[in-house]
Amino acid sequence: RSLVIQSLNSKRLSSLAGRLWIHNPLKTVDDFLRSKFIYTDEKIETLVSPEYMLQGLEKNGVLRGDCDDISILHAAILTAMNIKVRFVAIRSTHEDPNYDHVYLEAWNGSQWMLYDVTVQPGTRIEYYSRVTADI
Repeated sequence: RSLVIQSLNSKRLSSLAGRLWIHNPLKTVDDFLRSKFIYTDEKIETLVSPEYMLQGLEKNGVLRGDCDDISILHAAILTAMNIKVRFVAIRSTHEDPNYDHVYLEAWNGSQWMLYDVTVQPGTRIEYYSRVTADI
């Protein structure tokens, strides 16, 4: 949450959010991130700032990271557009007490919509338990 809030002063983020604000910003941002994102597994879990992700995009033309990294960037872009978002962390199994996946939900004006750039659109996400954190 703090990485999203801190990133709102970023000129890179503001510029990108402005370019993506068109008729359907939720779909436009999701499509843009899907077209640029390459999933990169981490041996040691780290949280990457939106500014760092955007620097990588400028330098390499792609966004690299795992589920929490792309969710943080996704949340920062939508928050910069004044769209209400929240993080969702899930546990896939009963046996593992750790939350092993993160994605985003965005408020479309009438309901929360699931956005997970790491899976194909329309994928049903199954979980044992989940927690949410509003931005």
